[in-house]
Amino acid sequence: MYRLTGRVEVENGAALYEFIKSGSVQDAIHKLKYKKQSEIGVILGRQFGQRYKGSSVFTNADYIIPIPIHTKRLRTRGYNQSYMFAKGISEVTQIPIKKSVLTKSSAIQTQTKKSRSDRFNNVLTSFTMKNKDSLTGKTILLVDDVVTTGATLEAAISILSQVEDIKIQLGVIALAND
Repeated sequence: MYRLTGRVEVENGAALYEFIKSGSVQDAIHKLKYKKQSEIGVILGRQFGQRYKGSSVFTNADYIIPIPIHTKRLRTRGYNQSYMFAKGISEVTQIPIKKSVLTKSSAIQTQTKKSRSDRFNNVLTSFTMKNKDSLTGKTILLVDDVVTTGATLEAAISILSQVEDIKIQLGVIALAND
């Protein structure tokens, strides 16, 4: 993911689609996040999983870790869209999901109208990590829905990078165009 180049270290990363305003991918993600259509995340995860399995770039991860959402948002939405994406990937690849490793320790304001630096500052201290030792020496596939500036992934990777000998791969539904 070129948006993270030089900021954090990742083994490799891929986006399933490009996110174009008013496009079909934006429509699908909007339904996933705001219209209670969680199955869209699973379907997109299965698509990513098929490409992941057939890729010569990715080595099989030990675990999939979805970007968490705060418990308040989880209660409102009913599910974590990144977890639904991870679920679809896991169905195809048989890679287990570790959804309790990263947690969102504080609610943050919506990121959609913030600059890159404001986004990063908004999320930097919002993640905490549990069971750090269970990731030592492991390869993880960190998954999220959409990458715009990369601030959320950068903050999560910064936390995960504290684990000794961890290798981090990235998988996202869509990469927003500039």
